[in-house]
Amino acid sequence: MRVAIVTGGATGLGRATAAALSAAGTACVIAGRRQERLDATVAALSAREGVAPVVAVVADVTDGADRARLLATAVERFGGLDALVNNAAVSALAPLLDYPEEAWERVLTTNVSAGFELARAALPLLRERGGGRIVNIASVYGSVALNNAHYEPLVPGETAGDRGPMREVAYAASKGAVKQLTRELAAAVGRWNITVNSVSPGMFPVEDAPIDPSVREQLAQATPLRRVGRPEELAAAVRFLCSEDASFVTGADLVVDGGWSIW
Repeated sequence: MRVAIVTGGATGLGRATAAALSAAGTACVIAGRRQERLDATVAALSAREGVAPVVAVVADVTDGADRARLLATAVERFGGLDALVNNAAVSALAPLLDYPEEAWERVLTTNVSAGFELARAALPLLRERGGGRIVNIASVYGSVALNNAHYEPLVPGETAGDRGPMREVAYAASKGAVKQLTRELAAAVGRWNITVNSVSPGMFPVEDAPIDPSVREQLAQATPLRRVGRPEELAAAVRFLCSEDASFVTGADLVVDGGWSIW
């Protein structure tokens, strides 16, 4: 039985990814910071018939001891590790000229540094299995800039005192870094039969982070397919990259955005 770790696996796209992997026969260790959400996800995913087991670990991916405990759980419960999905991420929204230094550091630490450290720590386990998969969740905003007009009034393009538009500059910078980190890792670890790829989601509203219906419609109309994505569509891309079907795919960024970033 194959074994995967999915960080940020209690909700949203991480939960959908764990659901897809376990349905495909891969045992999953999901990580998150809230015990109650993890418990609810494990219960829901385990209630399905014919799926691989799912267990949860309360973990902050920015904490080295928590990362070590997460990896140890995969070994203790399932005997090893075949795939790592770095999905945990945070963001911070603020007027450009008032963007907090603390927010910048927190976002970059969580979205880039923690993923790198977890991937590096996972490499010996993947090598023990004769190879493996690392999938980093990036974003279309690692390649294109946010257009405030698509998110009005939630993300206004003008702020009081002319402090600049509301921006998620740290998030965008972090996701661009994730893509380049993916390429660097892929170049380094291919010799060990380990592939490293990223997935860049477009607009994927999820149940635990609802948005105003009018904004949802704006996002849909700005997408060539004229709708937002479904979590299971993103999860299918991750499942592919974790599978044997993707054995000759590495250093790639798979864009799952309904065409959002082509115009």
